[in-house]
Amino acid sequence: KAVVSTQSTGHNLGRCGSTLVSNMVHRTGQCQVLAEPGALVDITMATIRNPELLEDERTVARVRAVLKFLAKDPTRKYFIKIHSLVMQIFPLIHRALPGVREAFMYRSLKPMYISSKRAFDMNVPYFVFKRFALGAGFVSRDKLKVLEREGVDSVDKMMLHGYLHDTATYQSEAVKRDDLVCYSYESLLSDPGAFMAHFLVHIGVGSEWADQALLAMGEDSQKNSWLSKKNVEARSGKKGDMSIEDGAVEFTRRVAEKFGICLEGEDLRMVGLFRQWNE
Repeated sequence: KAVVSTQSTGHNLGRCGSTLVSNMVHRTGQCQVLAEPGALVDITMATIRNPELLEDERTVARVRAVLKFLAKDPTRKYFIKIHSLVMQIFPLIHRALPGVREAFMYRSLKPMYISSKRAFDMNVPYFVFKRFALGAGFVSRDKLKVLEREGVDSVDKMMLHGYLHDTATYQSEAVKRDDLVCYSYESLLSDPGAFMAHFLVHIGVGSEWADQALLAMGEDSQKNSWLSKKNVEARSGKKGDMSIEDGAVEFTRRVAEKFGICLEGEDLRMVGLFRQWNE
């Protein structure tokens, strides 16, 4: 298969170790890491406002232009750590540059969402969160109406539905392609050496740099991210309910079944995703 060896991208659901992994890639010194380029977020936000743009070849051309601009030096390797919001246009990356090496990171739903609640101080009433999401452009009014018809009536349900939707997007691409690989946060913690050796080979760096990459594990996991570890820890100390309502757990299991995603255990672990790195 054709591979553009100078460029790779890391997609993620958020709060699943992607920033740590990008710091580890950076630590090798063999790859320039570009963290969450705003231009791709801007394109994503435009497609949220106007979903028809997803089928417009001009949107694909804009994504292609951004990727080529970011990796403009053909003598260097690039790893682009992509903002989790950009999962909504995930298929466009491959359409724009079919040779880009792509990886997808995820985590068990419950700890991932609770981590987000802590990091982003999300203990707010649903009507407040909904107003914020609409105002910020993270969801359109039409999409929100669809979600609420499907049973979304709380922050927990909206966020968990979003994780599953994005995972289903990955699944629909992975079943058609053999160049995608997914990596779980849990597998990073259980065997960081093997994880990074495989990850570095996949993005075109080489497993011989894995030991160097592991040196970054003792550093600030949010380095090169707008969300600092200090701020995360400060917010984590705030009082508030960090659990998930029972109704949201049941709702999540129903939505997962609809998307064809298997959940196991109390932590809502997603199992059987296509093209796991260690299977």
